[in-house]
Amino acid sequence: MKTPTDSQHFVRGHGTVTVVTRKGRNVRIRHIRPTDAGLLVDLFHHLSPETRRFRFFTALPDLPDDILWREARRYADFNERKQAAFIALAREGGKDHAIGVVRLVLDKNDPDTAEFAIVLRDDYQREGLGTIMLDLLLQLALVRGIKRLRGVSLADNEGIHRLIQKCGFPVTSHTSHGETTQIIHLE
Repeated sequence: MKTPTDSQHFVRGHGTVTVVTRKGRNVRIRHIRPTDAGLLVDLFHHLSPETRRFRFFTALPDLPDDILWREARRYADFNERKQAAFIALAREGGKDHAIGVVRLVLDKNDPDTAEFAIVLRDDYQREGLGTIMLDLLLQLALVRGIKRLRGVSLADNEGIHRLIQKCGFPVTSHTSHGETTQIIHLE
């Protein structure tokens, strides 16, 4: 029988899921690896100011390379006991490019809850990829015994609000001070 600690251990899988977007584009989704920092840097450079604002709560300018690479390494090489993440990849110009990331981080004060975030490159938004990536994250959360996923977003980020509302689970929502917190109830 698994202990609560064991059930919270996220092991990075080695498999890849290939999906087709509404525009007919092939996208591969897999667990993020520590070697993916370069893909995350490239993804950041391909996000519009609006998408950056929605994901990071500010329209981050192009950051100095040392800061950007440090953060990318941190996002790619994390403690698997506390986090999990998937990366979406598309083949462009003969090489892989990151086009999206979805991640969850366990709440250190409530092991039944995890916070999640998602970002998609602008040219892949509204193709159903966000729904697919969120669904994979929901499946992982269910397998790991997580009971609630919390998403915090800017109140004007209607895209993420719609995505969460159609996830297939009960959702509660609260908006205050320009931010909306949505809780997906998995039990």
